[in-house]
Amino acid sequence: MLISRTFDIKSIRNHKYQWFIVGFILFMMLNMYFLRIRNEEQMTKAGMVDSSQCKTSMIQSDRFMCESEDKWLSRRKFYLNQHEKNIHTMNEYSGYFQKNWLPDFQCPKETLIGHGDGGKWACNIEDLKSKASCLIYSLGSHGEFSFERSARQLFPNCSIHTVDMKSYSCPAGVCNFRQAKLGDGHNGSISLRQLMTQLNQTNAEIDILKIDIEYGEYSFLHAFFSNNEFNRKQQPVYIRQILVEIHLDNNRILETNALFHLLNSQNYVIFHKDINQLFPYYACEYALLRLNRAFFRENLS
Repeated sequence: MLISRTFDIKSIRNHKYQWFIVGFILFMMLNMYFLRIRNEEQMTKAGMVDSSQCKTSMIQSDRFMCESEDKWLSRRKFYLNQHEKNIHTMNEYSGYFQKNWLPDFQCPKETLIGHGDGGKWACNIEDLKSKASCLIYSLGSHGEFSFERSARQLFPNCSIHTVDMKSYSCPAGVCNFRQAKLGDGHNGSISLRQLMTQLNQTNAEIDILKIDIEYGEYSFLHAFFSNNEFNRKQQPVYIRQILVEIHLDNNRILETNALFHLLNSQNYVIFHKDINQLFPYYACEYALLRLNRAFFRENLS
């Protein structure tokens, strides 16, 4: 009788442990299920998708954007439609910026860096925030450093270099200043590659290149992207985003068209355009993003 009671007690205890283990496993499974649902909802709200579902966008954006196949396809369709309109430019000075070279790419999230005349729009800055180190060049400051101050707050890990032909001083702890005339490397100017050599950054990727150098953008960008013997001998430089103010006059319309064609040939799309409100015929801010060549070449499916 004693043996039977002992067996019953052990059996009950074993059943209790079994039910406890089963209950614990069920609790963990439900917890993981609801956690996954919540994460998926958060990712959906943020416009994110699982990396396994964004292979095409990751390839065609050079690993800059992760989007579903359908969403990325819609971006490519938008680009093809708008780019076809952009290449049929009107060669009239009056209303040139209002009528020509509209954005042909839709950035999921744009952020204003700086304010006023020094402010520039950038694309997907969360990607830049997550990097252990990054590089920003601000070419042309005119003594106004709101862009650099904002960039320092947003990207504390970034190395920020400001260049202007006049002598100014960067705010303490914000940026490094260098006095130089920017251009094609002739007539006392320095090119981008020469600047990078001076800063010992020839092997670096430029995350943001901000340019506001009063007509100097033409010779500066042509010198950098030209397929000449000098450039072919140099280490390739990858520039993710170009934020540039384009300056126009009656004699530069064809040159301006050529500049946009050059940028497009180097795999850049226009994601933002902001006409200067004080001088709408004279200046316009553009923000461009570099994509992989496959974005432009592969057929829509």
